[in-house]
Amino acid sequence: MSEVIENQEVKDIQIEFKPAAINILEEEKFKEYIDKVVAEYKGHVPKADNLTVDRKTRAKLNGLMTNLEARRKEIKKEINVPYTEFESWYKKAIKPMQDVTSTIDAGIKKIEAEQKEARKKVVHELLVELTTDTEVDSRIFENFVDDWAKASNFNDIKPKKQLIDSITYVIDGEKQKIDEYKENKDTISNFCFGNNVSDTPYIRMLDSGKSVSEVMSAISEDVLFEKQRKEAEERRKEAEKQRQAELEKQKQEYETRKLEESFNALPSHVGEENARALSQPEVVEHFKEEFDKKAAQSQIEISGTIVNEEPENLPNEKYMAVIEIYFSSIEEKNQWKQVMIDNGFGDFKATEFKKI
Repeated sequence: MSEVIENQEVKDIQIEFKPAAINILEEEKFKEYIDKVVAEYKGHVPKADNLTVDRKTRAKLNGLMTNLEARRKEIKKEINVPYTEFESWYKKAIKPMQDVTSTIDAGIKKIEAEQKEARKKVVHELLVELTTDTEVDSRIFENFVDDWAKASNFNDIKPKKQLIDSITYVIDGEKQKIDEYKENKDTISNFCFGNNVSDTPYIRMLDSGKSVSEVMSAISEDVLFEKQRKEAEERRKEAEKQRQAELEKQKQEYETRKLEESFNALPSHVGEENARALSQPEVVEHFKEEFDKKAAQSQIEISGTIVNEEPENLPNEKYMAVIEIYFSSIEEKNQWKQVMIDNGFGDFKATEFKKI
């Protein structure tokens, strides 16, 4: 250190000054005046019917206070004149030394910043080295670098053991987090696979900060809801299927009942084999030809065995064919009737239909 600084010839600012004396003239008279004003208005409460007078009183008191404060400030200014002159001289005198000090301070700060950058580089290298061959990204520790790069953590530019241990501890903690995340992710994925649902939304929940227990609970609730929804849908479909079957049954029963009412009973001397024979194509074709001949001769439209309409000038003859057929079941009877209708014989009405 410079001898100029060590051998301080001027250790203090030698100034000769005399403290200012402030003598309050007529002090008792001033206090007496204040006491009179206070005694006159102490406890006074303004009233609505005296508001104009109270406002004037307030204005006078405020004016008096303003005048007193103005005088106090004048006295203070006069007393401070010597110090103001001294302060101006002092600042001019020390400015050259302040400039030198500022220059040295700026240089030191620049060197310290460069040294800190060098220590930060060492910290970054340590992070990369200690995270190599791991799944940890060294960049996630950037917020810690400034604190780790403090001079107290280094011997010159060499990191102390306590710094290496601190960085290692933080990295190991991050490794553990990654392992736990992978384990939790596998748990969620396996649970979703077992329940036949996508794990994507639930992995997102885990990534957003939800605990694995919260995510598993959400999966269970969603799976239960979906199961109940499917069961409800199945019940609805089954109910609809049963309703359609019931409607079909009612329709079939209605058609059967109408056929039974139409056919009545058939004579009993035609056997089951004759019924099947009559439904053969060649037999049906033969009947069709015979009916066509009769229809052409009489010019009458025949629907089954009933004449639907009788236009003027038509002959009065009507033709009716009585066929005695045995059927083994209503289904067989319906089949035979449908064959006859499909081949152009129109409708058939039985005079009697009964089970024998």
